[in-house]
Amino acid sequence: MTSSNFIVRCDDWLIDRIFQPVANRLPSGLSAVQLGLSFQLGSLMLTGAALLLPIILFGVTLGGLIDTSLIWFMNLAFFLGMKKTVPLIRPGMMNPLRPMMLSMRMIAIAFLIYQLFRGLDGVGIGWVLSQLMTLSQLTFVMGLYFVSCQPQLPRQRMSSRTGPIIEGAWSTGGRIH
Repeated sequence: MTSSNFIVRCDDWLIDRIFQPVANRLPSGLSAVQLGLSFQLGSLMLTGAALLLPIILFGVTLGGLIDTSLIWFMNLAFFLGMKKTVPLIRPGMMNPLRPMMLSMRMIAIAFLIYQLFRGLDGVGIGWVLSQLMTLSQLTFVMGLYFVSCQPQLPRQRMSSRTGPIIEGAWSTGGRIH
C-alpha cells in the first residue's frame, strides 16, 4: 500500500467512523453541512481574535496590520467559497465535497498537528494565543469533515392520526348493523 492510499483510507475512516455517525444523529432541523459551516465560522472568529489580540495588546505596525488582515481575509474568502458550494450537496446523491476536499482536510490536519506541537511550549500571552490558534484549527478541521459528510434523506413524517388500529365491524363493539 502506498502512502497516498494509506492517507485516503485514514481520511475515509475518520469520515465514516467518527463524523458520519454524528451527522446521522443530528436533529432534523440541522444538517451536517450547516454544522460544518458553523464550525468554519467559529474558526474564522477564533482566528480573527488570535490575530487581533497582539495588535491590541502590543501595538501595531503597518506591516503587521497588513499581514494580519491578509491572513484573516484569506480565511474569510475560503469560508465564503464553502458557503457557495452548499447547493452542490443534495440528499440521496454523493457529496461532491468529499473527494474535492481531501487534500484540504489533509493539509488542515497537518497544520493542526503542527499547531499542537507549537502550543506545547510557551509562556504568558504567547501560550494563550497559541492555544486560541489550536482551537481555531481544530474547529476548522471539524468543519471540513462535517461538510464532507453524506447528507441524510429527509425523514418520513409519521401519521398523526389516532384511533383504533383496525376499523370496521370491531369499531361498533362487534355488532353488525
